[in-house]
Amino acid sequence: MNLGPDTFAAGAGLLAFSGAMIWAGIGDVRTFLITNKLNTLIAAGFLVFALPMGLDLNDLAAHIGIGLLTTTIALAMFLVGVYGGGDAKLTGAAALWLGPTAMMPFILYTAIAGGVLVVALILGRLLARRFGLPKNPRWARRLLRKSGAVPYGVALGVGAILATPYTLWFPHF
Repeated sequence: MNLGPDTFAAGAGLLAFSGAMIWAGIGDVRTFLITNKLNTLIAAGFLVFALPMGLDLNDLAAHIGIGLLTTTIALAMFLVGVYGGGDAKLTGAAALWLGPTAMMPFILYTAIAGGVLVVALILGRLLARRFGLPKNPRWARRLLRKSGAVPYGVALGVGAILATPYTLWFPHF
């Protein structure tokens, strides 16, 4: 195993990216909001960790291109009302990190995680209707009461983290 600066940057980058995606999912569950500040931090973090890894110009351009394309598609989904605005920006920021090689696994894992999330929310909301909403914590009450909203940041985080082995970040280990 190469323990040079590129390996350290890759490991630190994967840790930072995974932590930020987990933070986004937790925040989405608690508030149904993924802040612009967090999305910007995730996107900017890509450059902070990618540049010391020594990505060549083609790889860097591919990551930026897939990030822009994915953001455009996700924002179009937001404009037609099938996706949240924070989710759209988080999708683009995650795509920037993951790059083109990990996009299919990202989409697949996110879809599966999203399906599990929706089923869990349906069951949780049915149980809450049957037995009453919890008094505390307040975020759980809001999550189980909110009929149409899905904190999709959870699915995006799971999908992104599971897709990391398909990225340029992983071969450094």
